[in-house]
Amino acid sequence: MGLKDYKRHSRNITRGPRWKALRMQALERDGWACVKCGARRRLEIDHIEPVRDRPDLAWSLANLQTLCAAHHSEKTRIEVGLPPLNPKRQAWAELVRQTGRNVEQKG
Repeated sequence: MGLKDYKRHSRNITRGPRWKALRMQALERDGWACVKCGARRRLEIDHIEPVRDRPDLAWSLANLQTLCAAHHSEKTRIEVGLPPLNPKRQAWAELVRQTGRNVEQKG
């Protein structure tokens, strides 16, 4: 599946009060931090098993995880069939993320 074929199956799920309540439960469970790196800014709630593949788990709290925007983008890239970033670019992105975390901690 290439990027042109990508359809956001979760669009109908991630709207409305039911989603907002479930999203808050996931954020609270995960301590308002990315489960991959611990970042606390630009958090997104991700379906571990994509809605496209497992619509039966769309409303399951156990199928949700809190990710920062960078880790959510990385996961989505792979899911839609794009290759992961090359190692040099990944290292640069991680350095930028780490620098941002250091600035947040000082401020």
